[in-house]
Amino acid sequence: MVPARSTSHAAHAFLHLQRGAPATLAAQLVEQLRRAVLDGVLQPDHLLPSSRELARELGVSRNTAVAAYEALAADGTIVVRARRAPVVAHVPAPAGWQGAARAQPAAAAPRTSKSARRLSAVVPPDKLDALLGGRARSRPFGVGLPDLELLPWRILERCLVRRVRSMSAADALDHDPRGAPLLRRAVLHHIAVARGVRATVDQVFITEGSQAAVDLCCRALLDPGDAAWVEDPGPLALRAAVRMAGARLIPIPVDEDGLQVHAGAHRRRGARARVAFVSPAYAFPSGARLTLPRRIELLSWAARAGAVVVEIDYEGELRFDGTPLPSLLSLDLEGVKERVIHVGTFSRSLFPGLRLGFMIVPPALVRAVAAVRAASTRSPPYLLQAALADFIDEGHFARHLRKLKQATRRRRDLLLAELGLLLPSAVRARAPAGGSVLTLDLPAGVDDVAIVQALAARGVDALPLSRSTAARAPRAPGLILGFGAHSEGVLRDAARTLAAVVTQAIGAGEAR
Repeated sequence: MVPARSTSHAAHAFLHLQRGAPATLAAQLVEQLRRAVLDGVLQPDHLLPSSRELARELGVSRNTAVAAYEALAADGTIVVRARRAPVVAHVPAPAGWQGAARAQPAAAAPRTSKSARRLSAVVPPDKLDALLGGRARSRPFGVGLPDLELLPWRILERCLVRRVRSMSAADALDHDPRGAPLLRRAVLHHIAVARGVRATVDQVFITEGSQAAVDLCCRALLDPGDAAWVEDPGPLALRAAVRMAGARLIPIPVDEDGLQVHAGAHRRRGARARVAFVSPAYAFPSGARLTLPRRIELLSWAARAGAVVVEIDYEGELRFDGTPLPSLLSLDLEGVKERVIHVGTFSRSLFPGLRLGFMIVPPALVRAVAAVRAASTRSPPYLLQAALADFIDEGHFARHLRKLKQATRRRRDLLLAELGLLLPSAVRARAPAGGSVLTLDLPAGVDDVAIVQALAARGVDALPLSRSTAARAPRAPGLILGFGAHSEGVLRDAARTLAAVVTQAIGAGEAR
């Protein structure tokens, strides 16, 4: 430490400069003097020592003192005068500033937008705290998590390293807001084979996962006050994106055949909706798939209403039972290709931190969506896009999907068998035909939120079904369980923990 020396300017004894610190001595001096002015330690018109005196007082070179004074004079903190000592300028006190000598009432907290406040329902405080603290975790029954042990990490690494080494100056520049053409071509080939989609490379957008694609759709298609269909129950993050666009949610019930199209088409507000967000392959969280008659009914309504259907395909490739239904975009019906936006993601099949997804946009909307994209986030990092393109083109992604599908099916079957043995008969498990999520229906009156909290305390994650619905009527309790991220042994142990907590909660409810 360089202590202030006792001089006629003893008031400057608060200055303490640290040699060897990351900031230079001049920068430290500027920061400390500025803070003293803002805190009221140095009042307006206070006479400061000359640069020569200040340098001697602090034991630093005069150049250091001169540089500090020049910086403070430049931003108006002090006034430097020829042949006279500098003085503190008249700097207004910041509103609500809690200074050492100028204490004022605490200022009101900064106001956030309604959209930001609504997000609290999507990201609970404990999850946000974990993310901010770098404590992201993967625990049994967590939803939307893949098994990282199944990933061919070495192959992914080789694809990325090869692209880093071959990156050109042109690759480092801004690119098409739709994303890198090489990944758009790879995605188009993959989705044509896997989901029967027919489109052109010009229609493909690379996004930062499916949620970014949904947000882009909301900003490009919805004005404040517009109505939008969402599945009920459905993902909280989807509802949040619609609300942040200022649009009105129209919750449409989901049954075993998927979205009840007639329920929306015959509602006064629902009939005039601008956009319908649906997951035809597997509705979240029920796993119901939209039947072919309802798919045609949905597209017919969209044509009559002049609406756009956003098809969100979270895990459409992970089908175990029955014959896969084609995606909406692959149906050979008049007007389909002008009405449907197809959204997919690699977060569920590879890993969430990759933050890569895609959209297939109708030709008539490409320029409008591209303009919104160019004015906001642009496309994900080029190197990741290029590496993923190689991973797909060389066949690694298709092989990984086959492996992932087999493992996920085994885990589904094991979990259903374990829960069937362990849970009370009053609990019903909905067996999904695909995907990595299943739902448990609990008896009426059971507090599913309390069960989720009790499970979390025992190292097991789940989502409460009652929180995934927008219905105003009493919400049916249940649990949403993800089973794709962990081995059979881990799932078996977690099933025992879950059964004990659920059985205790049901018993307590019956006792009341």
